[in-house]
Amino acid sequence: MKIAVFDPFCGVSGNMILGALVDCGLDIVHLEEMLSSLDLKGWELSAEKVLRKTLQGTFVQVIVPEETSSRHLPDILRIISESDLPEYVKVKSSDAFHRLADAESHAHGISINEVHFHETGAMDAIIDIVGSFCGLYLLGIERVYSSAVATGTGTVTCAHGTLPVPAPATMHILKGIPTAPTGIDSELTTPTGAAVLVTAVESWTFPPPCMKPQSTGMGAGSKDLQRPNLLRLTVGETTDDALWSSDRCIEIKTIMDDMDARIWPDAAGSILESGAMDCYATMCIGRKGRPAMEATVLCPAARMDAVIECIFRNTSTIGMRLCTIERAVLDRDEQTVETRFGPVRVKRVFLDGKPLRSEPEYEDCAETARQHNIPVQRVITAARCAVLIMERNG
Repeated sequence: MKIAVFDPFCGVSGNMILGALVDCGLDIVHLEEMLSSLDLKGWELSAEKVLRKTLQGTFVQVIVPEETSSRHLPDILRIISESDLPEYVKVKSSDAFHRLADAESHAHGISINEVHFHETGAMDAIIDIVGSFCGLYLLGIERVYSSAVATGTGTVTCAHGTLPVPAPATMHILKGIPTAPTGIDSELTTPTGAAVLVTAVESWTFPPPCMKPQSTGMGAGSKDLQRPNLLRLTVGETTDDALWSSDRCIEIKTIMDDMDARIWPDAAGSILESGAMDCYATMCIGRKGRPAMEATVLCPAARMDAVIECIFRNTSTIGMRLCTIERAVLDRDEQTVETRFGPVRVKRVFLDGKPLRSEPEYEDCAETARQHNIPVQRVITAARCAVLIMERNG
């Protein structure tokens, strides 16, 4: 598996990510060609080698025409969705802007739709964010890791006035993410850089899995700081030592002895929609010998706050236990197979890079069965047969 490992030892910004990608071998001409499908005119990219203290990196600058109007989230999402970009780039870029809108909304006490994007809605920020995911796509990255994000101190002046560092929006985006305060009097991590990194990174496990490095690069920031103002990126192939991958997530547990059990299915559905990776409950004996329900929820660190809020809103609990756990995870993908009843999604899992098993998505099978007024087992069987034919044909 080809992975990318970020080391934001001096923070992260949008152009630092672009610089690190280019320094790792990303062809800037190919990047510009992919970005040209965006409905944005008059921009260009420049890249040059620079020194930050005694270390060399690549400084990428997005050169844009002067703009007089700000954008709202729907404007940016429309630009992304109407482009010819790969689906991975569209989804990740849109997610990053949703994070930014949510952060600005939280910081300034307004709704997401009321958020006026200034710095983060300007053309150069769109190129930074979309370009970062284009770069990961063009380099063939399958999984992204990162170490703790360095943050600065002091104040920064922006369209909203003078704000503390890290900016409120940046801190909101970094909730649940490992950070490393530095005491450097400067904004090391920007909202744009934080949004891209948090959206791209699938595991904050550090050190990352064993790998064979293929390239390493440094993306340079524009400031001269006490330490080299660089973002390090390493691209490599994981070794064959491990037959599965691993990651870390947050485990949330709570025991409820006062909740109507009929509420749980709807509550669990809402919890999963809020960003949880898994959610289940078992019956137990609680305090004072009362029958109770123990709920266990797993979620990425970046979604912890949203998931906790959802649990509080949809269950009777008034407190939870939190811990960080490591999971062993099989690689998987999703395919759609054609059956005589219609298309059905199938999840395939792999061990040591080889297919282990495949299973139709039950929800697809149930919906198809309802449409044809047939037992769901018939659709499941048809989907499994279609998988066998697909695997036999390679």
